[in-house]
Amino acid sequence: MASIPDPAAAFTALPTRIYLDTSVLHQLWDFGGLLWEGETFDPSPRAARVPGLAADLEALRRICEVNDRAHFEFVVTAASLAEVQDRGDPRYTQWVRDVEDSWLIQSEGNDYERQPRQQLGSVSMKDWALLADALDTGCSAFLTMDRPLATQAPVIQRKTGLRVLTPPGYWALLQRWAGLWG
Repeated sequence: MASIPDPAAAFTALPTRIYLDTSVLHQLWDFGGLLWEGETFDPSPRAARVPGLAADLEALRRICEVNDRAHFEFVVTAASLAEVQDRGDPRYTQWVRDVEDSWLIQSEGNDYERQPRQQLGSVSMKDWALLADALDTGCSAFLTMDRPLATQAPVIQRKTGLRVLTPPGYWALLQRWAGLWG
């Protein structure tokens, strides 16, 4: 007989402070109409070639829908902003600054210090800077749409304790509880 997981433990383990990888921020910006306004998924030819994009965006839409009521903490830091500025779109950069402002208001009074951390060998320097910020700000999860980074999730969690999740992976955890914030 298979054991039934403890529902209370599953609920308390649900990540509620989530670091948003720039890959997620890009999609939130690029597909905002789909995610918040219910527009149809009409990707550009380039976006249509991205494997799993439709599933990622649907999961992201559902996560955002729940978060409208649940008010999870979505973390954005200076490391995220540096990557965003590389895109060269001032409107996008300002939007990410607004997301960062929301996080700063939510975290007011919490002091976070950068801890010395050994970079994981298989993680890029840019990704490691974001992961280190997620750890330093007390995040319980790192939400990404970067497939190569997501494949490193087991190693990252084992070595740091940080859960690296894709939108469908996070939605799979959240879906069970989504009605609580209805």
